[in-house]
Amino acid sequence: MRWLLLALAVCLAYAADKSKFKTCEQVGFCKRHRQGQERVPYSIIPSSVKANETALLAQLKSKENTLELAVIVLKDSTLRIFADESGERQRARYIPYDAFVGLPTQEKISEVKIEDTKATFVPFKNKKVVVNYNPFWVEVYDKEDLLIAVNSNGLFKFEHFRNQGSEPEKDGEGFWEEKFSSWTDSKPFGSSAVGLDVEFFGFKYLYGLPEHAMSLALKSTLPNQIDPYRIYNVDIFEYEMNSPMSLYGGSPLVIAHNKYKTVGAYWFNVADTWVDVHSSALDKGIVNKLVDKFTFNEGQDHAGAHFMSEAGVADLFLFLGPTPNDIYRQEANLAGTHPLPPITGIAYHQCRWNYNDEKDVLDVDKNFDKYDIPYDTIWLDIEHTDGKRYFTWDPDRFPNPQEMIKKIETKSRSVVTIVDPHVKKDENYPTYQLAKERDYYVKNAGGQSDYEGDCWPGRSSYLDLLNPQVREYLADRYLLENYHGSTERLWTWNDMNEPSVFSGPEMSMPRDNIHHGGWENREIHNIYGMLYHNSTYFGHLRRSNNKLRPFILTRSFFTGTQRTSAIWTGDNAAEWIHLKATIPMLLSLSIAGFPNVGADVGGFFGNPTEELLVRWYQAGAFQPFFRAHAHLDSKRREPWLFSDETRNNIRDAVIRRYQLLPYWYTLFYEHSKNGKPIMRPIWSEFPGDENGFDEEREYMLGNALLVRPVTDPEVKSVSLYIPGYQQVWYDWDTGKMHVSPGAIYTDTPMSKIPVYQRGGTIVPVRTRIRRSAALMRNDPITLYIASELNRDFANGTLYLDDGESYGYKDGDYMFWSYTYKKNTDFLYTITSKNLDKNGQFDPDVYIEKIIIRGVRYYPRNVHLYYDDYNPEDLEFTHDRELREVVIRKPNAFVSREWRIDIHI
Repeated sequence: MRWLLLALAVCLAYAADKSKFKTCEQVGFCKRHRQGQERVPYSIIPSSVKANETALLAQLKSKENTLELAVIVLKDSTLRIFADESGERQRARYIPYDAFVGLPTQEKISEVKIEDTKATFVPFKNKKVVVNYNPFWVEVYDKEDLLIAVNSNGLFKFEHFRNQGSEPEKDGEGFWEEKFSSWTDSKPFGSSAVGLDVEFFGFKYLYGLPEHAMSLALKSTLPNQIDPYRIYNVDIFEYEMNSPMSLYGGSPLVIAHNKYKTVGAYWFNVADTWVDVHSSALDKGIVNKLVDKFTFNEGQDHAGAHFMSEAGVADLFLFLGPTPNDIYRQEANLAGTHPLPPITGIAYHQCRWNYNDEKDVLDVDKNFDKYDIPYDTIWLDIEHTDGKRYFTWDPDRFPNPQEMIKKIETKSRSVVTIVDPHVKKDENYPTYQLAKERDYYVKNAGGQSDYEGDCWPGRSSYLDLLNPQVREYLADRYLLENYHGSTERLWTWNDMNEPSVFSGPEMSMPRDNIHHGGWENREIHNIYGMLYHNSTYFGHLRRSNNKLRPFILTRSFFTGTQRTSAIWTGDNAAEWIHLKATIPMLLSLSIAGFPNVGADVGGFFGNPTEELLVRWYQAGAFQPFFRAHAHLDSKRREPWLFSDETRNNIRDAVIRRYQLLPYWYTLFYEHSKNGKPIMRPIWSEFPGDENGFDEEREYMLGNALLVRPVTDPEVKSVSLYIPGYQQVWYDWDTGKMHVSPGAIYTDTPMSKIPVYQRGGTIVPVRTRIRRSAALMRNDPITLYIASELNRDFANGTLYLDDGESYGYKDGDYMFWSYTYKKNTDFLYTITSKNLDKNGQFDPDVYIEKIIIRGVRYYPRNVHLYYDDYNPEDLEFTHDRELREVVIRKPNAFVSREWRIDIHI
């Protein structure tokens, strides 16, 4: 208890004290690299320029060093610009290939032309790359239009490893040692920082750079003289709104979008990274600096980013799009997609710090049934363990954990337990002692002794996950023989994996700590959390002999996390501004390749009003990861503890999630194949609609649903922008039709979250509500058909499998489409089609109702045809005012070919 109180005191102090975290001015390399600081121009040695089948190669030279440059062509309209020290070097630089799904695939270049002052080549159709020698910069053209320029501001900087001279101060402030608060960061190898700028021509908006509690469209940092966006995984309690400060994870990706094109740049680096952002709309001065190099309109839209990292190589990937969906696929080519989760993982999760004991857990479970509220997973925070020793249970409060878990599992529900990376220093704790004996812990500076820091259990050590054997060791902790009291379906929550160290600089471990291979923590810091949850994921696979899909949640993340884990936004607060921030935060994560994301419903800190709690449940029900969570000191928030009205509104929000699970599950499947985010900015689905470029109050769920959560108190109605041109939208609840473009006002009583279905789409739902998602597996489907305004057309898809195993990899799945269209002036049809005949899953699931919205006719009769062509009469109703037809009990199977004829 003493350590718990100490830890809480430390963490709460950090919540109010920004001085505990560095600003750019307090970081030597950031000050040296930031715009306005001394520049070191680089030029290409002309005689070194050559080409091979896939790349242009050259040597870069400055007054300080010589580098090897490669401009590489990768598959699917992707370029890579890579620079590292040449020849013999004092020390290798870390390249975090664990973040990628595999080595990037290279493609052939063509039309290479090497001249005295520049080299050009064609990487893809209608694209041209120009590599200029003196000064060095790279231009990418789309036909004749300049699209992207790299190092056009001359901010490329590469601090090489060197021996410390007699006057180390000449190398720059903080080059050989850096002090912050009471900590000293030794730098025995000196600074090895790198930086590079990239400019986008014809673009006004940049997006990306998660994770920050800021706007979706990135704010310019330079004209406003605010700190750059920082990506350095740290533990921040009650993070500040509208701040570029680091949070728990990140991805150094920016996406530029205009009404014609979408492109992106990804800086492949896991060291402490700062990113300056600017836009011509806000900063004309930066554009003026480029006039000497480029011929373009000074009033032309223009945006750029300047990446600055403490270590690593200069490694920039350019995604050339040209559409948002192309960008998502190009990202996924490198980092992968989120694998299809178990159905329980995308349903509703109930959590708090902490459920007290086994009786408390089972009482909560029973009350969900009593009040007829579905849920799928109940979570146990750190207090369930024996003194914060993970993979253990408190013997007094959880004496029979396996029995408790199995009682939950009999209802097709699951339990999640927390496992944090700090390992309590206790020779009688097998997880600690065995790792100690095998020399598996991160070392202090110098590498001679194990590093120890303070966290929830007190004095702790940290597994060195750069060592593959240590990752295997961690994975094995999840085996049933090692994790006593667990089951094959006990899922895991990895928290504090930045890693959080209460007694460390910036709430993490010192940068000069040593990892396997001799790497300093500064060189690998941002990938530590990902290596941790990856090991957890593979441990779960090993535990079930690769039969069950794991569900893992992580707080710390980096590019590639999506391949193994869901993410939540950490320790938010029960405040309206934090609810509002969930939308841009989750959208930024989504477009960066992390589809399974969410925020603590209700806010982690504090006690929400009933109004705020209801509105948060309504929002969370339409966000990918849907979990209620609360702090130890927060009042209990289970839905039945509030007024009847509040409980019913929460129940309705949760039920809405369960009704739409067929749609959610299909979206997750499609993401796993094409990388498209599930939660999408307006511009992602309507790339030509400029009114949506800075919209962050609303978003698209897949391609079919427009969602506008209520994020302000005491509002009776909200404004909603309906995107597109002559695009029809239908109120999900009432069927009322609206036509874009424009804004509408919609009433928002406490029972209402504005959701609109896009014309031209079909959304599958299940209306029968069970205790959990798995129990709905064989329930019938209802199709909501939203007719397109001008074409009388709509289509949609449905993916189904067993919801938990890897049988789908062996063909145990179905993926079908359903299409509604006008055939003649007197005939409309609804048809089914198998989109993937490798799928052999044939569930006994039928369609029990079809609701068609936007009809402009009155049906005479409706018939169902299977392949025997014998018509079956179907019952239907018609609502002239709503322009809606409801076909009742068609009983058409979801995985069979059939046709429904609507005669008028």
